[in-house]
Amino acid sequence: MKFGLFLNPQAPLGQEPESIFEGLVEQTREARDGGFDLIMTGQHYLTDYIQLQLFPLLSRLSAESGSMTVATGIVLLPLHHPIEIAEMATTLDVIAEDVVVGVGVGYRDIEFESFGVKKSERGDRLKEGVQLMKELWANEEVTFDGEYYSVNNVSINPRPEKNLPVWVAANSRSAIERAARISEGWLVNSHSTVSEILGLKQSYDDIREQEGETMEVPVIREAFVAPSREEAVEIGRKYLGPKYKRYIEWGQDEAMEDEEDLHRSFDDLTEDRFLLGTPEEVSDQIERCEKKLDANYMIFRIQWPGLPHEKALRCIQLIGDEIIPNF
Repeated sequence: MKFGLFLNPQAPLGQEPESIFEGLVEQTREARDGGFDLIMTGQHYLTDYIQLQLFPLLSRLSAESGSMTVATGIVLLPLHHPIEIAEMATTLDVIAEDVVVGVGVGYRDIEFESFGVKKSERGDRLKEGVQLMKELWANEEVTFDGEYYSVNNVSINPRPEKNLPVWVAANSRSAIERAARISEGWLVNSHSTVSEILGLKQSYDDIREQEGETMEVPVIREAFVAPSREEAVEIGRKYLGPKYKRYIEWGQDEAMEDEEDLHRSFDDLTEDRFLLGTPEEVSDQIERCEKKLDANYMIFRIQWPGLPHEKALRCIQLIGDEIIPNF
């Protein structure tokens, strides 16, 4: 099992952006020194949070990441031209020791409307975009004639020594099946329960078996580790609970296989979904994910808007000291 840290680029309005960034630098250093294998951060636009953008943030954090993999989690690929993301990722690969390109379709109406992209096109744009990126990375000259993107005899420079791994985030069965066909890994979302994921994974495994290839199974989990379960749950209730209400406001529930799944009380959401507790309790839950889902990456999202940096840093330290050494 490898371990990753999802760095939170969002904070309430009014918080100093510089202090957010400085906290993420310190968290990256702590993760590096604590034995984590990967850092990741996400992307949204036009939010009512402060939102630090993904590529410049990860480029700077790469100066602190050491041998950790640096992953985008996720690029909203349908909102961008694949040439742009292919070259951004290649530049990041020059800066960081190892890079994974995590992409997804997105779900927020305001982003699609403001970027002038039809939401109904997002799945096909993602599929075509991943194909074009891979061709640009692999070939000196590329001609591509798709429904949304067309290029004639073009090259990107520099190109990576080998194609960068692509992980596709997916929630619904159809999206998971698409991820199985076009990527090197299904980036398992943090919103579904382990039981729900297990029910969807069979389709994924069937397609991979047909393709004759094994793939990464990185699992993102909302998590907080504290000296007592009571403290971990209370922190989750205070900071994670409001974040899930915001997900519903943004339309994340409509992207789920079961659209009613996120409309639960915090206590109901916690069951089989969040990793909240002592190091021993969370270790047991990680073992369950590893066995049931064949997960080979556990990526912790341990900070949500408003949660103080000091509490997040202590959680990272506990994971590094008392969880990672056991796996």
